[in-house]
Amino acid sequence: MGFRSPVRVELPDHGAADFVAAAEAYALRLRQVYDLRATWHRRLYRLSGILVIIAGAGLPLLVSVDYQAKDIVIAITGVLVAAITSLRAFYRWDQSWILLRKTEMAITSALWAWRCREPGTDHEAVVELMKRVHEIREFEAESFFKDLAFPVQRGEATPQR
Repeated sequence: MGFRSPVRVELPDHGAADFVAAAEAYALRLRQVYDLRATWHRRLYRLSGILVIIAGAGLPLLVSVDYQAKDIVIAITGVLVAAITSLRAFYRWDQSWILLRKTEMAITSALWAWRCREPGTDHEAVVELMKRVHEIREFEAESFFKDLAFPVQRGEATPQR
C-alpha cells in the first residue's frame, strides 16, 4: 500500500444519507495511514540503529588492518555513522513511532466505541466519533511539535521551560 492522504476532496454534508458511511470510511482510512506511518518509522528507527552499531563497532577493525584505500573506507564509514545519527536525531523516528502508534490505537479505540453504540443513534454517534478523531489528531500534532526547538528571532526573548 502506498501513502495516500486520508483527507477526502469533498466532505459530505452533515445531513447527507452517506454521512455515517463516509465518516466511518474516513476514520478507518485515517487509522490505516497512522498504522502505515508507525510501521515505517519503526523500520527506519531499527535499521538506522543497526547500521550505526555495525559501522561504529567495525571502525576499530577498519583502522587496525592494512589495506588499499584505507583512508577513504574509514572516512566513508565515519561519514555514514554521522549522517545516520544526524538523520535519527532530526526525524526522531523513535518518538514518532511511539506517537504514531499511540494515535493509531486511540483511533482504533474510538472506532470500537462507535461500533458499540446503541442502535438508532447513528447520527449523534458519528458526530461524537468525528469530534473524538479530531481531538486525537490535535493531541498528536501538539505532542509532536511541543519538543521542537525553533530558532529565536533577533530581539525575542528565549522561551522559558
